[in-house]
Amino acid sequence: MRIRALNRKLAKQAPESTFNSPLEIVDERLFTKGEKVATLNRWRQTALRTSVYVESRRVLELIDEAKSRLGVQPH
Repeated sequence: MRIRALNRKLAKQAPESTFNSPLEIVDERLFTKGEKVATLNRWRQTALRTSVYVESRRVLELIDEAKSRLGVQPH
């Protein structure tokens, strides 16, 4: 198993540039549950501001699924 370095600040501020999918945040060991939820919320806001509707819609669905896996109500 390869361990990767994680820039926690960047990952929380711009998760879309750090993670391939919102679902990866669920298993991130370096984040608390609260940090995971806040990061997913930040990613949601970014997705809502983007102009590519189809792509953003899929990301929003993945964010909701990730939050559900964390036991948090989506939206």
